[in-house]
Amino acid sequence: MAIRTGETLHSTLQFTSEQQERDAIIKSGLIRCAVVDETFTYLAEVGEDKQLKLWEVDGLKLVNSRELPKKPTSIMFTRDSQTILVSDKFGDVFSYPLVYTPFTASELEEQKEAKEKDPFASHTNPSNGSLILGHVSPLNAMLLSPDEKFIITADRDEHIRVSWYPQGFNIEMYCLGHLKFVSALHIPSSDTKTLISGGGDPVLKLWDWMTGQEKGDLPVADAIEPFIVVKKVLGRHQGADGEDNEGGASAAGEGGLSKGKKGKGKRGKGQAQRQKTKQQAEGEEEDTSMTVDESVSADPGAVDEDASPVPQKVLAIRRIETLTAENAATFILFSAIGSTALFSAPYPSLSSSASPPSLPLPELQHIDFTKPIIDFVVVPSASSSSYPLVFVILDSFWGDNESTAETSPRVRLVTVSSSGKLAEVDGERRQPYASLLEKLNGCATDVPASEKDLRSLDLYSELVSLPKYVEKPSGSEAAPRGEGGGEEKQRRGQQAAGGLTKRKLGRLRRTTKVEEAKQKVGGSSAHSEVGDLPEPGDDGDEDDDVEEEPESKRARSGTQVAEEHAES
Repeated sequence: MAIRTGETLHSTLQFTSEQQERDAIIKSGLIRCAVVDETFTYLAEVGEDKQLKLWEVDGLKLVNSRELPKKPTSIMFTRDSQTILVSDKFGDVFSYPLVYTPFTASELEEQKEAKEKDPFASHTNPSNGSLILGHVSPLNAMLLSPDEKFIITADRDEHIRVSWYPQGFNIEMYCLGHLKFVSALHIPSSDTKTLISGGGDPVLKLWDWMTGQEKGDLPVADAIEPFIVVKKVLGRHQGADGEDNEGGASAAGEGGLSKGKKGKGKRGKGQAQRQKTKQQAEGEEEDTSMTVDESVSADPGAVDEDASPVPQKVLAIRRIETLTAENAATFILFSAIGSTALFSAPYPSLSSSASPPSLPLPELQHIDFTKPIIDFVVVPSASSSSYPLVFVILDSFWGDNESTAETSPRVRLVTVSSSGKLAEVDGERRQPYASLLEKLNGCATDVPASEKDLRSLDLYSELVSLPKYVEKPSGSEAAPRGEGGGEEKQRRGQQAAGGLTKRKLGRLRRTTKVEEAKQKVGGSSAHSEVGDLPEPGDDGDEDDDVEEEPESKRARSGTQVAEEHAES
C-alpha cells in the first residue's frame, strides 16, 4: 500500500486463476509468520502448510518456495538480506540461503539411508537448511546482535542463550533468572549492551547479555493484569515433537490424548484404576472408631474432577520495543497477549549495584483500546526531532457485539509524549496517514475466508502452548503440564478428611487393629499363663496374622538364644 494515498499497489487477491502464485497462496492457509528485509526488497512468509515463501515486494512476485521441517515460531532476515533464519517448535534454528537450490535425487537417497542408519538423530531438513543451534524445548524468540556475531534465543524452559553466529554450537553465555517461559527479546539501539526480556514472569528483566549479569527488573504484572480479557483453559497435552494442538479445542481438550502421548496416557489410566481397586479392597471393612464425616471436614482445596475447567488469565509478553521521544528520552514499549492496553515505561538508569534495581510501578503509562492487541509496530523516526509513531493492530471482532465489529477500527496510530504518555495521533500529525488508516480499517471484507478457516483461527493459542506449569485456580502448588497422568488424578480426586487419602486411612485402620490385638494378648497373659489368643479373622482383618508373624519370630529367636547360652 502507498502510505500517502492508501492505494493498494500489489495484492495476492489480484492474481488471476492462471498464475501459479495464486494456487500457492490458496493452499497455504493462514499466514502465521511474515517479515521483510531492511531494504524492503523481499518478503518471507510461512502459512499453515509449512512452506517458506520468498516474494519480491515490488510486483509481489514469488521467488521460491521451500518446505520447513516443523512449524515456525519466528523468521528473520540477516542484514545483507542473503540469509533467512527460522526458529521452530522443535527448538531448532535453521538458516536458508536467499537462492534456493533443491536437493538432487541422489542427495535425497543419501539422506534416507543416513536416517535409516541413525533413527534417533534429529529430524532432517527437506530444503537444504543449515542447522545453527538447537534447544530441548520450543523456541519462542530469537534475535541477532547488532554486529551479527551472536544469536540470542529464548525457549519455554526459562532459558536465554547467547551463541556464536553462525557457529551456534559455541555457547557464549546464558542469562538465567526467569522462572517461567520467555516469549520476547529486544536489544535497544541506544544501548546495545543491554538485553530486555519478558514472558510469563511478573517482571521484565534487563541483562548485560555478554556477561549474563542481570542489571534490573521492571515490575509489570500488576499493571497488565486488569487489562487481560482473554482467558484460556490450561493443562492440555502437547505433541511429542513440541507442536501444540492449535485451533479451538484440541484433541486432548476434548477428552482424547495427543498422538505422541497416547500410550502413556493409557498406562497412567490403567495404573490409577488398579490402584483404586486395591484401595477399595483395603478399606472394605469399616472401622467405626475411624469413621470421619467427609461432608463436614472436606478439604477446601480439593479439586472436583466433574466440574468444568475454569478459564484463567495468563501473563505472556507479546512484544518489547524501545523508542526515542522528542526530548531524546528513551521509553520501553510492550504489550501482552490477550491484553487490551499498550504500555510504556521510561528506560531506567542502570547502576552497577549488586542487587538489580526495580522500577517503581507509578512510572508505567498505558493506553486502553478496549479490544485485545494482536501486535504493534514502531515506525522508525526520520530524525531526532520527529515524534515517534506506533501502529497498533487490534482484534476488532473480540466480544459479543458483532454489529460494532465492522465499524470498530482495527488499526490505531499512537504516539509517545516526552513524559512517556501514550495517546492516539490526531490533527495535523494524523493527516499524512489518514488515507492509509482508512484503507487498513476498511479492507477486511475483501479477504475471503471459509468457516473452517475462521474456526481454526486462534489468535491467542500461545496462552495455552507457552505455560509449562499450570497454576491451579485454588492457589495450590502448580503441577507440571502433561505429567502425573492417573496418579495425579487419583491424588486430586481421592482427597479425604483432614487431607488423608484412602490409602492412608486403610493403613491407619490396620495399625489400630494390630495395636488392639496386642493389648488383648497382653491383658490375657496377665490372668493366665497361656492366654486366649484371638483366632485369625475374629476382627475381620486377615492382615493381623501378617503383622504378628515378625513379632513371633523375634520372640522365638530370643528364647533359643537364651537356651543355648544356658547349655554352654
